[in-house]
Amino acid sequence: MSRETILAALALRLNAQRAPWPKLPDGDEPYTLIADGAETVTQRDYGQEMVTMTVGIRRAVTFDGDDELRSTAANDALAALIAEVEGSDRTLGGECLDLYYVEGNTDYPSDGSALVGAIVVFAVDYMR
Repeated sequence: MSRETILAALALRLNAQRAPWPKLPDGDEPYTLIADGAETVTQRDYGQEMVTMTVGIRRAVTFDGDDELRSTAANDALAALIAEVEGSDRTLGGECLDLYYVEGNTDYPSDGSALVGAIVVFAVDYMR
């Protein structure tokens, strides 16, 4: 288990770009960006450390509907992103011990934009 293999597995699961120099997509496909955050040693035992790392994930999706439904579309994007991150295997194929939702929010880019967004923070526990 290592920080890099965990982030690579998460990016693969989400078809996401990695910060700091992501490539912007062509067309209307959802855009997902992963930004790895700080990590903290939460426990030491016999030369091994339990580490908790935060990971911020942002997703922008195209929304061409009625403005009154923008909030619904953003909340749907948030719920879908949380479900997709957690997936059916919260260990990312054994790369980590667990990953869990910490916080999230919706985002509405500038007026006139055909996008809505979702922002989540997950914590990832692993041993090193």
